[in-house]
Amino acid sequence: MKNIFRSAAAFAAIAAATFAMPAQAEDYLQLSLGADYSNGDYGTTPDTDMLAIPVGFKLKEGDFFVRASLPWLRVEGPAVPGDGGAIPGAGPTTSRSGIGDLSLAAGYSLPVGDTTFFDVTGKVKLPTASEEKGLGTGTTDFTAEAELTQVFGQTSVSVRGGRRFNGSTAAFPLEDVWQAGAGIYHAYGDLTLGLDYDWREGALPTAPDRSELTGSIGFKLNEKFRLQGYAYTGLSDGSPDLGGGLQLVYRIGT
Repeated sequence: MKNIFRSAAAFAAIAAATFAMPAQAEDYLQLSLGADYSNGDYGTTPDTDMLAIPVGFKLKEGDFFVRASLPWLRVEGPAVPGDGGAIPGAGPTTSRSGIGDLSLAAGYSLPVGDTTFFDVTGKVKLPTASEEKGLGTGTTDFTAEAELTQVFGQTSVSVRGGRRFNGSTAAFPLEDVWQAGAGIYHAYGDLTLGLDYDWREGALPTAPDRSELTGSIGFKLNEKFRLQGYAYTGLSDGSPDLGGGLQLVYRIGT
């Protein structure tokens, strides 16, 4: 059993990928509000249902960016958001809600060429979610990731990989894991279509790897507002069976 929802960092990454092309050089301040629902059995019964309402922030200045995201969660079922597996000692079904984990990230784009971008990013997940409620693992986790993006006119292709260094507790003895992914995005005027694949090792000895495919569509409403919808499906027991969401992004130049 593994990731039962797209993490706060993932929400921010989806919005950034969809709306970054082709204006890579633009400096901006971005605020976002989303809603995400997923369902899956994660190799057990019964299913776990999860609703997340993430609020996000991103600032890009030159080749440097910082971002933060914090979700409100409602979870029904035995699984813990993230890499926690089932709640230790819990019955088959529990329903709970509250603030999720805070995700922070900072990154830098190294110059490669006019249409090639190499980004290095560091991320930290702070345990603001209640471990007692089963909304988080109570651990602080760090991720180091690199991403290479090539732009071909109105189409961009990216590949990424990294290492996640998980904290560990007696209840959740998480292990460090590798992760990787790839995406392709195409712009049609104010419309952007995306297809993304994510993979990550299971963080518990009994946890399956995460394998997940996401399709997205973004629309530029005007110079400041953008709207995105997406849907995803799991290709392994470590991911939700089905999920999807919407995100409204407010962006202004700096």
